[in-house]
Amino acid sequence: MPALTEQQLAELREDFAFNDADANGRIDLDEFLDLLDHLEAGMSGEEARIGFAEIDADGDGAIEFDEFVAWWTTD
Repeated sequence: MPALTEQQLAELREDFAFNDADANGRIDLDEFLDLLDHLEAGMSGEEARIGFAEIDADGDGAIEFDEFVAWWTTD
């Protein structure tokens, strides 16, 4: 993961918080599906579930901030 400036990290924290609808510090599958809709990703439900599982590196069923950052900063 590339080094991020404080500004970039702050923007990612803001984006993460926006998508963490229940403010529990984690993005669950439903919140992730809402995020994809907002991005107009055009993914099928199955594609979204596969993508979610890939982002959820620790496999705990939610995307934490570090996983979110890794996702947004991966080429």
